Amino acid sequence: MSPRFSALFATVLVSATLAHAEVRYEFTPNFITPPTGLETIGNGHGEIQVDSTGKIYVSVEGQEGGVQVYSPEGKHLRNLPLPGTLHGFSIRKQADGEFIFAAVLGQQKAIKATLDGQIVLEIPKTSFPAAIADRITLSLKSGKTISGHTPITDGDSISLTQENGETLKVAKADIARKATILLADGKKMEGINPEQTDTEVTLLVGGKPQTIAKSAIATKDGKLALTEGSSEARKGLALTSADAAPNGDIYVVDGYGTSWIFVFDSKGNFKKQFGGPVEPFKLANCHKVHIDTRFEPARVFLCDRGNKRIMHASLEGELLGVIATGLRNPSSASFHGDYVCIAEIAGRVSVWDKQGTMVAALGTNDTPGQTNTPGVAPADWRNDLVTSPHGITFDSKGNILETEWNKFGRVLRWNRK
Repeated sequence: MSPRFSALFATVLVSATLAHAEVRYEFTPNFITPPTGLETIGNGHGEIQVDSTGKIYVSVEGQEGGVQVYSPEGKHLRNLPLPGTLHGFSIRKQADGEFIFAAVLGQQKAIKATLDGQIVLEIPKTSFPAAIADRITLSLKSGKTISGHTPITDGDSISLTQENGETLKVAKADIARKATILLADGKKMEGINPEQTDTEVTLLVGGKPQTIAKSAIATKDGKLALTEGSSEARKGLALTSADAAPNGDIYVVDGYGTSWIFVFDSKGNFKKQFGGPVEPFKLANCHKVHIDTRFEPARVFLCDRGNKRIMHASLEGELLGVIATGLRNPSSASFHGDYVCIAEIAGRVSVWDKQGTMVAALGTNDTPGQTNTPGVAPADWRNDLVTSPHGITFDSKGNILETEWNKFGRVLRWNRK
């Protein structure tokens, strides 16, 4: 095996056994002072980053300005005029300044913005491959399901482009209606082509007709709990994070959708895609991607949350290896020196060395119902105990700051000792 080949694949599978290494942290309580008039920072479902001057940036939902800025001491300074559904983001220093690279979940786009919140580049939905960004699935009355992308409605028909590039035209009259039935025992049944008689409802379920007595169907306000609608299922992008490589290329992941990773040049032109739910990556809810500059050349660090693992890919999109498995649903990462810290949404913050060995575990929470949920109220928060870590960053001194998926909003800090 050549030295270069060996270096690229030097990542190893490890268990969550803590290594005997002198990497220690001390929890800092009540670090963040929320904006004036708020008891907490607000709905947190995003990321946290630190710029080169030590200022702290936290994305929040549903407020005027989607990113809050704090002093290095944790005092609120201002909100940036960025979208309220801004999700994962990174801060990168480039030749012409320092910029925010972000995925805007609710608007199906990625952006580049200055540190004062001025958007200087937008990568809209139309810049992504249409086969992923503009998908459609139809159920026909015959029971057949067809799928494609870029649907065009023309009078009494819908045209869609299939994977082989051919256009398929479907008459609206041939498209089935979808029905959802709530049964009296609390179960749900879904199918197509619902037909009713005085006593029964019949629909096609999995290609086979099913008949349900109306007496077995739940009622609401004196009516059957049966809803009907179009069988058209249109899916777009569910972008969750963005980062920029040293050469200016921008990496964006469809983390709540297909887990494909899209690469754009510095001007927002599409270059390629890799990853996805297929071999060799087989990603599932690849929540965040980060550019890992601990290595030369830099690598793409993947938080493959659904598979409870972290992985490396080359900047060209080649799978380099699995770093570790058995994590508590890794949601985000940050780098400092030889270390990477991981926000694990199922109740832990962990620190790993460059060889893929865990060297610290912080805030571990094993309390049932307190992890992987946004609903833990402030009264139930405990110092040095996380709930649902969602975003994370090192500062320049190697201290760790973590933001949680929490409708009230919570930021925790551990200082390197």
